[in-house]
Amino acid sequence: MKKIFLFALAVMLTLTLLLLAACGEAQENEVNPGVGVEVEDSGQAPADYEQPTLAPEPEEITEEPTTEEPTEPIDPDLPYWEYAAEEFRRFGFEGGDWIVAETEQGILDILRGKDVTKNIIDVSDQDVPFESAARFEISREANDFWDISAELNFAGGKTLSEGDIIAGVMWLRDGGGSNPAQTHLAIKTPTDNWGSEGDMNVTAIGLDPGEGWRKIYFCGEIAVDEDPASTAILCMFLGYEPHTIEMGGFYIMRFPPTGENMRAGMRMPLN
Repeated sequence: MKKIFLFALAVMLTLTLLLLAACGEAQENEVNPGVGVEVEDSGQAPADYEQPTLAPEPEEITEEPTTEEPTEPIDPDLPYWEYAAEEFRRFGFEGGDWIVAETEQGILDILRGKDVTKNIIDVSDQDVPFESAARFEISREANDFWDISAELNFAGGKTLSEGDIIAGVMWLRDGGGSNPAQTHLAIKTPTDNWGSEGDMNVTAIGLDPGEGWRKIYFCGEIAVDEDPASTAILCMFLGYEPHTIEMGGFYIMRFPPTGENMRAGMRMPLN
């Protein structure tokens, strides 16, 4: 009888331990849902689920960073030719020399008219940086636009070489004639089809001055060797119809045909 009682007691203890283990697993699953339990995926996050905080998108850079210091403006109180020389230095021109004359007045003195009347005008009371100017009055019609011109010979004691760069600046204004003023820049040489229009890659071609003074930059190449340089002429052809044009503030230089000088020509604010 004692043996039967002990056997029954052992059975009851075993069942009790099994029940306790089952309850413990159920409580663990309630604390940690999903552990040991297969849950059907509904495709939706639980209501108490919090989205993780994502790092902000980097801002788009629209401008390239630069380390260059801004260029200080040129001193407006500099004498005109010093100001022009600094402008061309900043464009990047190197190794220039005087190929026409060495002063603003010197260029104006040798500037002559072909079939036009030239008169020196006073600009001291006008708001312009230069000091010398001239008025050209064209009184007849021309068959070809190179028939009537204002002209500058290059220096007689120098030689022009193929590829030399002629660059400079001048100011133009309509003088109030019967027709709008006009001009075309070119270089003419006797060995480069003297009878043609003389177009030698001068960049500022077909310039139409307005009522106020207009600053004109120009740049072109010499197509052939010229010795002496005075056989070549920088021409401002003056069109077909009668008109009046004023010119002043000339600065003209010759630069060797280096890559840097060619790039400098591209940086000029050409028209």
